[in-house]
Amino acid sequence: MNVSLSLATIKGGDMDTKQTVWTSWRAGLSLIAFAAAACMLGNSVWAQEGEEAADASGSEEADPDAIEEITVVGSRVRGRSETDSPVPVDVIDGEDFRRQGTSDLDSLVATLVPSYNVSAEPISDAATIMRPANLRGLSPDATLVLVNGKRRHRGAVIALLGSGVSAGSQAPDLASIPGIAIERLEVLRDGASAQYCSDAIAGIMNFVLKGKNAERMFEFKTGSTYETDGGEYTLAANFPAPMGENGWLNISMEYREVGPTDRAVQRSDAQDLIDAGNEFVRTPHAMVWGTPEVRGDFKLFANAGVELSDESEWYGWGNRSVRNVEGGF
Repeated sequence: MNVSLSLATIKGGDMDTKQTVWTSWRAGLSLIAFAAAACMLGNSVWAQEGEEAADASGSEEADPDAIEEITVVGSRVRGRSETDSPVPVDVIDGEDFRRQGTSDLDSLVATLVPSYNVSAEPISDAATIMRPANLRGLSPDATLVLVNGKRRHRGAVIALLGSGVSAGSQAPDLASIPGIAIERLEVLRDGASAQYCSDAIAGIMNFVLKGKNAERMFEFKTGSTYETDGGEYTLAANFPAPMGENGWLNISMEYREVGPTDRAVQRSDAQDLIDAGNEFVRTPHAMVWGTPEVRGDFKLFANAGVELSDESEWYGWGNRSVRNVEGGF
């Protein structure tokens, strides 16, 4: 990112200061005298700046062909480096995802992108299965999600019980993408609806998949909470393979199991039933408040390409994911 700072220096007479402060403490200073002094100081500053500009250019006339800088906002020029972008673009390398403790892509993005927020949904209908996420505090379906530069389809879940801006939203399910399949993530944290339509009001997230130059990788993660519940383990693998003379295939797989957590307290009405002798009330808590149980979370992603000529290529990708989620309601 190129940052330019300009500092104007006010010069008058023998003074060379960054700021001149005129303080009047004499009660008898007249308004006319103050105005005259200000005019004289202003003329001196203007005259000396004009002389310095003439000395620097070698003539009193400004060069009409001199252009300091031209910036095009939202440029579609190919090959432009992300670091030179005039809009806030974050480029997150896939290695940063693998350095995190969890493997759920929603949680990984929330850790690495400050303006991306997602939370656990203990009791939130289908939003427990597909958690709504917010970029820049806007609705989940106001963020355009791309995979290899193409639009990612939305999930079938509508967050009917989601609170705030998430209520009634329908967004893509990032958790269906294995983190090990990501080469890099590009995040545009600015409104881009004029260029990409209304589903890019909050910004754009482009997930670039690993290709033929990826290294073979196997990953195992495990852990639990401080309360010893919510045990989690993840098995993941990524490996590229040749496909014919000019083709390649990259396959990513992930399997994950997550145990439930419970941070609830017994409801008062349930405790009254227990005290009255009812033996059929669930204990220790009638209503469980915690992260749900995830079983059989399997994800498969395949990315492929074939070079047909020096200027053309056949490419494509596909995925399948399935998971069983059980929570309280």
